[in-house]
Amino acid sequence: MPRVLLALALVVAALPARPDDPPGLTVDVPVTAGVAGSALAVWGASELARDRLAPLSCRWCQPSALERHARAQLVWSDTSAAATLSDLLVLVLPASLATADYFFAARDVRRAGEDVLVAVEAVALAGLGTQAMKFAAARRRPDAWARGTRTSSDDDLSFFSGHASVAFAAAGAFGTVAWLRGYEAWPAVYAAGFGAATAIAYLRLAADRHWLSDVGAGAAFSTAVGIAVPLLLHRGQGDRKVTVTPLPIGTAGLGVSGAF
Repeated sequence: MPRVLLALALVVAALPARPDDPPGLTVDVPVTAGVAGSALAVWGASELARDRLAPLSCRWCQPSALERHARAQLVWSDTSAAATLSDLLVLVLPASLATADYFFAARDVRRAGEDVLVAVEAVALAGLGTQAMKFAAARRRPDAWARGTRTSSDDDLSFFSGHASVAFAAAGAFGTVAWLRGYEAWPAVYAAGFGAATAIAYLRLAADRHWLSDVGAGAAFSTAVGIAVPLLLHRGQGDRKVTVTPLPIGTAGLGVSGAF
């Protein structure tokens, strides 16, 4: 986790303090809603069909010595309490970030709605990618490994951590949206979002539901998705205008100018 946190800090530090002329956010609501809805639908369908899609046995069955050591140090004696806390926080975090965004947007319902829609799109895509990786990796969860037997298909779906993926994708998306909008509180969004996401990742370890690399990989993948979706798909178009004009009289052709 320290390496993941260092990477996150470097990503945030690489962004300008606050643009005097923010790039803005461009949201085609029907298209964005369609992408988000489709990803959520496939994700939900895969959850419903989990028993059919999950492998019959683990492909990645044994942890490394390092991960066994980390488990011994981090797991709680009351694993159910840690699991319950992680379930609660993974619901509270996106809702809290969405509520804060509403106030950052000066209570502009339309603008805040666009911000949330972009974040939902990022979380849905990160969740879908995580779900695909779970079925492909077929890694045994630490609690199932410890008891030496599989009791359900979920026991072999440890990599990545879904909780960590949702939390880090939400933190990355809302923070990047705040930066693109030019909200002055964008560093606080990143700090609070990633701080809470790290707590959720830790609780998944404490609950004995994931190995260290499960939450680390989930955090890295979903942070990248959370930042990339608004930054690459919804960055304002002001700095990417293209102008096509006729060349001077007597010259054949057209002139193209603009910044990309």
